[in-house]
Amino acid sequence: MMADPNEKLQFNPQVQIITVSYQGVIKKTDTSLFSWSIGDSIYDLHPFFEILKTLDKTTTTYEALNFPCIHLEEGHFEKICDLTIQPNAKEITIYVYDYTDKYKEVNRIAQEKNESILLAKKLELKNKYLLEKEEFKNSFIANINHEIRTPLTSILGFVEVLEKTQLTFEQEELSRIIKRESLHLNALIDDMVDIAKIESGTLKIAEERFSFQDLINGFRETYSKTAQEKGLIFETHVDTHIQEYLIGDRTRVYQILNNVLNNAFKFTEKGEITFTVSKNYQRSNKLSLTFKIEDTGSGILEEDMLYLFERFTRFNNDPQISGNGLGLAIVNNLVRLLNGDIKVKSIPDQGTIFHIKLPFTFEILKSQVPQKRKKYSLPDHKKKFRILLVEDEEITQFLIMKVLISQGSYFVDVAIDGEQAIEYIEKRQYDLILMDLIVSKIDGYKATRMIRNNYGDSFISEVPIIGFSATADDGVRDKCLRSGMDDFIAKPFEQEELLYKIVKQIAKKAAV
Repeated sequence: MMADPNEKLQFNPQVQIITVSYQGVIKKTDTSLFSWSIGDSIYDLHPFFEILKTLDKTTTTYEALNFPCIHLEEGHFEKICDLTIQPNAKEITIYVYDYTDKYKEVNRIAQEKNESILLAKKLELKNKYLLEKEEFKNSFIANINHEIRTPLTSILGFVEVLEKTQLTFEQEELSRIIKRESLHLNALIDDMVDIAKIESGTLKIAEERFSFQDLINGFRETYSKTAQEKGLIFETHVDTHIQEYLIGDRTRVYQILNNVLNNAFKFTEKGEITFTVSKNYQRSNKLSLTFKIEDTGSGILEEDMLYLFERFTRFNNDPQISGNGLGLAIVNNLVRLLNGDIKVKSIPDQGTIFHIKLPFTFEILKSQVPQKRKKYSLPDHKKKFRILLVEDEEITQFLIMKVLISQGSYFVDVAIDGEQAIEYIEKRQYDLILMDLIVSKIDGYKATRMIRNNYGDSFISEVPIIGFSATADDGVRDKCLRSGMDDFIAKPFEQEELLYKIVKQIAKKAAV
C-alpha cells in the first residue's frame, strides 16, 4: 500500500519538516505550521529560501545550517521560527521550529528590561538635573547675596555718616527713607538665604542662653512706636512666671515673632494688635510657651488659608503694602525646625489670630545675672594706630577710611588684594588688619594663613586680623577663625560694631 505523499512526517505541532529538491520543489512536508503542499516551489513561498540556490549538491561534506529568529508569513499570520537546513546528495531537508511565543516573551522581557533601564537612567538624569539645579540656585543666591550686600554696606554706612552731620528736616527725612529701604532690601536678602538654607537642610539651629525679657521688651518698644505712628492700640501680656533667661535659638525665635507681628501691623489699619505670651507646661528644666498674636486687620479668605505658608504668596494686591511673600513660609519652616507648632484662625475683614507653640529649656539657678558686654578702650599711645584695610571695592574702602579717620586715632593703608596685603605687611608694621574674605590673587583665608605661618617676626605673625564678608552664616565665621583670624564682622555692619571689634582686638593685643 503506497503512503499518502502529504502525510505528516512527525507529530510535534511546533515543528514542520520539509524536504525539497535542489530545484526548490517541495517533495515531502507536513502541515503543522504552514499549509505548504507537495509540488509547490519553496522559492515562491518566502524570499528567505532563495538561500537554497547557493547550496552545492556535488560537495562531499554536508553541514547543517542554522538560522535563528526568521519571520515567516502566511496570509495575515506571522511566525518567528528557527530554521535548520540539512543538505545531502539528493535533496534538502528543512526543519522549521516555531518559537513565536518564546521570542515574544523574550522580547517582552527585553523590552521591560530596556524600559527599566531607561526609567533608571531617566531618574538618574532627573536626580543629576535636580542636584545641578540646587547647586546653581545656591551658587546664584550666594553670589547675589555677596554682590548686593557689598553696595548695601556702603549705602547704610554713608547714611550713618550723613546722620551725624548738620541736616535740614527734609534731608533727615530723606536719609531715614534711604536707610529704611536699604534695611528692607537687606531683610529680603536674608529671607532668600534662609529659604535656600532651609530647603537644602543646611540651616543650623543654635542652643544659646538669652534674655527672654529683653527679647519681649524689644518687641514692646519697637511695635509701640509703630502702633503710635499708625494710630493703633498695641498691648502685650506676658506670663510673669516665665523664666528671665531661656535656652534656645534666639535669632530664629525673634525671626518668627517679628515676621508675624510685622504682618499684623502691615494688614491692620484700625483697631488693635495684642501680643500674648503664656506658659503651656514646665517639667524639670523644660517648658513650652504659646505666643498669641491677634489683630483686627483685613483677615484671610478661607480659600487662601491653604496657601498661607507657601513661598512668594501674597493675598493683598495693595501696592502700598510691601512684601515679598517669603515671611510666613520662613515662619512655618522655622517653627517646624524648632519642633514647635503653628495654627492660624482668620475671619475676612475682622482679623487674624496666630498661635505659635515653641519649646525651650532653662538653667535651674538661684540667681541668673545677665552677661554684660565687656568694655574695651585703646591703650595709651602717643601715635595713631595703623590699620591695613584689604578690600577691592572702592566705595567700601572710602567708607571704612572715613569712619576710622574720623575717630582721630587711626592711619589707614589700603591693599586691593591678598598679594598686595602680604607685600605691605613685609614693609610696614600694622596694629590690625581688616581682611575682606573674597579678594583676587590671594583670598582673605589664604592670606591670613600665610601671615600666621610664614613669618618668624611676631609683629607680623601675631597681628590682629578681623575678617569681613557679605556672607554671614556660621560656616563662614568658623572658617575665618580656623584660618587664624581673631574675629569676623558681616556686611552690612554698623559703625559702632566695627569700631568695637577694632578697639577690642587692639586692646587684647596690647594686654598680652
